[in-house]
Amino acid sequence: MASRKDTILKAAKRTAKQAHAAASKRGGKSRMRVGVEPHRHCSVCWKPISLDSDPSICDDESCQKMFERREKSRKRFSFLMYFGIAIFVGLLAVQIFMGASG
Repeated sequence: MASRKDTILKAAKRTAKQAHAAASKRGGKSRMRVGVEPHRHCSVCWKPISLDSDPSICDDESCQKMFERREKSRKRFSFLMYFGIAIFVGLLAVQIFMGASG
């Protein structure tokens, strides 16, 4: 009777052989297609754009508007988060000060 360990080992070897055979059929080609230049993608519509694009959006006006809305929302959220933390720390300091003096 084969142990569980032996069964798993045989299955792993079989899978490795199958993967090796599949890679050999492809002829050892890498995953990158020949002739595709390095690029990045628009963060809104995912069209390929130049690596030098900053911010990472295409020239489409709707993408620019969406990016501006997202950026404005992100900045507002960051401000509110830090403001909330500052209020919390301020109230904590007041509690500590009042507790120490009272």
